[in-house]
Order: sequence, then structure tokens, then C-alpha cells
Amino acid sequence: MATSTVNSLTYDLLRKAVVGDAAAIRLVMRLEPAGGPQDKVFPPTYAGAVYASERRRVNGTEVDAVLLDSVQSQANRLELALLEAYDSNEFKFPLISVSFDPTLLPGGRITALEAPHRIADAIFRDSVTAQGLPFRAQPKAGGAKDKSKTSKEGERFATASVRNASPLFELCPTALIFGVWDSTGAAGGLGNKFARSIVSEIVAINAVPGIRTSSRIDPLGIEKCDLYEDEKGDWTSNPSLAKRQKDDKGVVLKDKDGNELLVPFRRKKADKGKPSEINHGNVTPDLARYQDNAATPDLMRREEISFNYAVGMRDRDVSGRSFIKTEAPTVRKGEIASGGVTMSHAIQTTVLSLAGLRRLRFPEEGKPADFEKDQARNNAARTVLAALALAAVVYQKKQQGYDLRSRCVLVPADNAPFEIITTSTDTTKFSLTTDEAKAIFDEAVKAAVAAGFAWETKPLELTPKPALVELVKRSRDLVEVEENQ
Repeated sequence: MATSTVNSLTYDLLRKAVVGDAAAIRLVMRLEPAGGPQDKVFPPTYAGAVYASERRRVNGTEVDAVLLDSVQSQANRLELALLEAYDSNEFKFPLISVSFDPTLLPGGRITALEAPHRIADAIFRDSVTAQGLPFRAQPKAGGAKDKSKTSKEGERFATASVRNASPLFELCPTALIFGVWDSTGAAGGLGNKFARSIVSEIVAINAVPGIRTSSRIDPLGIEKCDLYEDEKGDWTSNPSLAKRQKDDKGVVLKDKDGNELLVPFRRKKADKGKPSEINHGNVTPDLARYQDNAATPDLMRREEISFNYAVGMRDRDVSGRSFIKTEAPTVRKGEIASGGVTMSHAIQTTVLSLAGLRRLRFPEEGKPADFEKDQARNNAARTVLAALALAAVVYQKKQQGYDLRSRCVLVPADNAPFEIITTSTDTTKFSLTTDEAKAIFDEAVKAAVAAGFAWETKPLELTPKPALVELVKRSRDLVEVEENQ
């Protein structure tokens, strides 16, 4: 059977798509378990130990689907792929980081590619530049405004908007790709928002739930036994070595039969002084169960769900009009929970919105509007962002693969091409390697610099304020104390 040739992406082709009327660039990749089509994979669990399950329409048919990797999780993975490429000197772009004492934070830094709110994160707001200036304005008691001097970089970020994205492009371009909301700035919830330009998720198709068991056999044969606290705070099973319970006057307490009351060994407040609480003893074999009630459809009762969606129940709204109501059985605490799923396949769908990039404007700061020059700057910056987003996708595939979590390792079932989408019937397919992505990115950056953009490849390094360091230390101390109660 003849196969169509798929050409490699070039800088000119990408720039043409960005400048022209193409709507998006997409990649739809079929994935399968590394253990084979029959192998079980484990989706992420949410509150109550439930999976994010839903019905989706695939090729005209409604199927059971389960989320394997969310948009938010995929964004984090794409960002980490770019950070790895940055650290290996394959890609260089403006980046902000905060340096911590390695004894306080393993690795010693947090970058805008790791912080939850990217450049707008409170970690950066509560840090200072090499000149000792706060990066951003600090929160004040009673809502008072911070009138102290802040860094020029922070002030530039505060002025950024969709119609003036030049400051953010030169400070943290990845935030324009993955989205950012300046909710920690002076405007609070009214701070500028930049929507994601790239969206990716992985979903299991035709998902069938399995079950998960839990058990442990102690090779020492330790059975039910009481543990007590001794005078040194260690545990002991010997009552004669146990600490005695005493009242406020130091008198040993006794039960109704005159026996001295002993102090149970507790690492946590809820502990009852049993071997299982110090990881000894057997665990009775059982099936995994839901930990709480949830409004999520119970995947274990998929036949009922399918019936309700297919048939529905007739109901009427307040105006008397008839409609179909599809109620699915929901999760209930204590019932047998889903323990992984088998599936026909998984689909990763990645979409880079070129229309979204075209909403961004990049005027030259402090200069009067110049349509021709501004348009050249717009096209140059947008092409850089598109090249950086596509690089994240191919680097994720090369560096990280699809090892999503324990017992959820996926592999591509084919070498799916990217597609430039103008309309649903007007598409251009292309391939892209990491070397090609780097070459395109480098050429796009060169064009952006020629258009007047600053492109600092040395990271802007900040230092956490003493108050932030103290907050981290105290928080960890309190968590440790709480866990030991």
C-alpha cells in the first residue's frame, strides 16, 4: 500500500502558518501500555480515590473514557522537558529562578518552569534581586499598598497585557505558552490573564475497570499485640518496661480492677498502639475501596452508566417541557473501587492555538505605534512562541516518554505526524525531530532579535526573603509536629 510522504517542518513553513490563516497545529497520537494491549494501567486518583471517568464520543460512538494525564499535568511535563533542554544548553531563553539553600530545598532552586503560577507565583514575589529589591510589590496588612521600590523586571511584568506582551516575552516567554494569571500582584484577582496557547491531555478509550488488592504477610509472624511507650519514648511490647499514665499530681492511674494504666505507643494522634502502626504485622487481604462519597460516576458500575446514557429517563423541567435525564450511579464510601483499567488504546491530543498566539501584541515599549514595525514584531514573537511550544512536545517525547506514574507506562503505537489545521479538510502534515525543532527555534529567535527584542539567556536569579525562608522552616516543623501527634 502506498504511503504519503510527510515533509519535515521548516522555519519558513512555521512562520507562514503563524502569519497566515491557519487555526492551530495539532498532534493526535495513539498510545498503548508498554506491557501490551492487554496490560492494566493506573490512572491518577482524585479526592475519595476516584478516577476522572466520563463518556466521550469517538468516531460517532459513545465510549467509556478515563483521564490518564490532565491538561495541567501535561503542561507541567512539557515545562520540565523544556527545563531539561535549557539545563543541557540545547535551548536558551529568558528564565527566572530563585536560589535556596540545598539543605532547605533539594536541588537548591525553583524556576518559572516549576512554580505553580509561573512568573506570577508568590515564590518570586517574595524574593529579591541581586540589588536587594523585591521582585514584586509585597502584600501589606489591612490591604495597604506597598510603596517601597521594586525591581524593574517586576514593574515591567506588572504592565504586561494581551495588547502589550513584550515585557513578558522578554522576561518569561514560556508563560505566554502555558498561561499565567497575575493574581498575586497589586490588582489581585483583577490581574492580567494570559490563556494557554498549548493544550495536551491523554485519555484511555474504551476503558474497562479492574480491581486492586492489598495484603501483606509478615515474615516474622507478628500478630495482634499491644505496644507501649517506654521511658525513652521508644516502643516496647513488655508491660513492665512501659511508661505509666499519671494524673496532674504524678499519681499513677489505675483501671477499675486496680491495674496500672500504661501509655500506648503513638506516632500519630489516631494510633492505638498496634504493630501495624510501626509497619509490622500482617495486612488482611482485601479489595481497594472508595475512601469517601463522590458525585463522580462509579466506573465499577459501568453497565448501569452505559444504560442510563443510552436510554435515559424521561423528566420535565419547570416549564413542563420533556427532556431526557441521564443519571449515573455515583461513588459511595466503602464500595469496591476501581483498581486500574484496561483499554483498547489511549489518545494523546495536543493542540497549539495559532489563533490564540495572534491575539497577543508586542509593541515596542515607550515608542509610538508603527503599524509596519509592530506587525513585524508581532509575527517574530509569535513564531518564537510557536517554535518553543513545538519543541516542548518533541522533547517531552524524547526525554521523558510516557512514564506517567507507577503502573502507567505508555508507548506510541505509531509515528503520528503533526498537522497544520486551516480548516477540518485543509491540513498540512509534517514531521519534527528535536534537532529540527532546535534549528527552527534558533532561527526564530534570530529574527526576533533583529526585530528589536531583547533575548537574555542568562537566568534572572533571585534570592528568597528571610521571611519566606522562615515561613518554609516553620511550616515544615509544624507539619512534622502534627504528624507525630
